[in-house]
Amino acid sequence: MSKLSLIIPVYKGEKEIELTLALLAKNFPNEEIIVVNDCSPDKTKEKIFSLLAIYPQICYLENDKNSGKGFSLKKGVLKAKGEFIIFTDHDLPYGIEGINKVYQELLKGAKIVIGKRKEFYNVSTTRKIFRPFLYFFIKIFFGLDYEDTQCGLKGFEAETGKKIFSLATVNRFGIDIEILYLAKLMKIPVEEVIVEQKRGFSATTFHFKDFIKIFLDLLKIRFHHYEIQG
Repeated sequence: MSKLSLIIPVYKGEKEIELTLALLAKNFPNEEIIVVNDCSPDKTKEKIFSLLAIYPQICYLENDKNSGKGFSLKKGVLKAKGEFIIFTDHDLPYGIEGINKVYQELLKGAKIVIGKRKEFYNVSTTRKIFRPFLYFFIKIFFGLDYEDTQCGLKGFEAETGKKIFSLATVNRFGIDIEILYLAKLMKIPVEEVIVEQKRGFSATTFHFKDFIKIFLDLLKIRFHHYEIQG
């Protein structure tokens, strides 16, 4: 059994996914790599399939329809067989170094490890304007005092990760907040590690409507009744 399972959710990733999977396979040759295609309309699937025969540790999953990052992550985490689980974005914005930082903390005994960006690069004006409001609501609604809930690099001891994701209800970008809120409800400590975001990384385009969706997710999370086992 692999010690580590790497989960890569991907949507419209035809430009980056081949290089990402090749880098992961070469740097983690004995570990499981699960890529979850969120019904990409481009050539993402073909790009991934071109690597399956070369790197047998890659496991391919595909959603029946476009369902969101949260849905893809849940599918990947529940499928994972490793002792530890780490997910990151399909273009590796925090590099192999970021993954290794999270992994080392897990090996030391941490149950949950999240990345915290040292600096933010290529951030849109929309994100700059709405980020303070988002984090204000996160603190008020959930009592979460993290500076970077949305960093797309997080790791889990496998049993912990599966418990959290089995309870998760959010299918899209609010999943990062739901993970941390569930950890709080379950009284699981969360470790933060500072990671470097690549300067050439092109951030996902966010519009006003995307923030509205995140706020709707926050309401859904806040008022959902989670069946937390003791």
